[in-house]
Amino acid sequence: MARHPARKPTLVRDVPEPGTPAPEPPLADDDFVSALKQELVKTQASAGAKTGEDLSHRAELNKRILQDLWEVHNQFEEISVHLSIDPSQTLFATFAEYPTKWTFKENFDFGAVKTIELGDRAAGWVGFTLRFWYYRAPEGTSRLRGIFEWCDGESYHRYSGWMRMMSQAVLFDAAEDDVKVTDLHRVLKDVVVQWYGAHLERSPEGFVAHLKEKYPKGASYAKESYR
Repeated sequence: MARHPARKPTLVRDVPEPGTPAPEPPLADDDFVSALKQELVKTQASAGAKTGEDLSHRAELNKRILQDLWEVHNQFEEISVHLSIDPSQTLFATFAEYPTKWTFKENFDFGAVKTIELGDRAAGWVGFTLRFWYYRAPEGTSRLRGIFEWCDGESYHRYSGWMRMMSQAVLFDAAEDDVKVTDLHRVLKDVVVQWYGAHLERSPEGFVAHLKEKYPKGASYAKESYR
């Protein structure tokens, strides 16, 4: 008897019910993310050109300030005085050995940083802050200002409760394009030595007197006190 070859099994495919919409075809591969990043970089550069801001110059200046303030942080840590830096070191630095061996993160946008500050976190020193920030003058130029801020005491207000009275000394103010690192370092050295010495003496009075005598008076304002 002749033997017929075995039939291959028939594949049963899922057949959509009548009225079921056809599935969407898979999206074609493209380089969307890379192309988007390139366009955003162009947009940022264009925005900088329109406002007259040199973001690359600001990025290098911010790196210098951050490096200097982080070194100040480390010197204070050696006498058990804790300072905090903003932006946080976890954002701009990669540490091989905390806190002294580190490098700048390549993916952090240093040119976008508008404020850098070093705040005192020691008991009795809350509110003592060294701050640098960029602002636009009425004539349209970008400027960098440095101040030291401290608490001049607290007072109670009937409707707002306890408020800290804040004062400032203006340490530095110059057009962004004209900032000289040597001028920044001269001011930083003076202020940091006085700040450091005040902690060794366990009293801020001499430091505050120095700020009031040597530097122009900045803004004064009331700030909520968290008791």
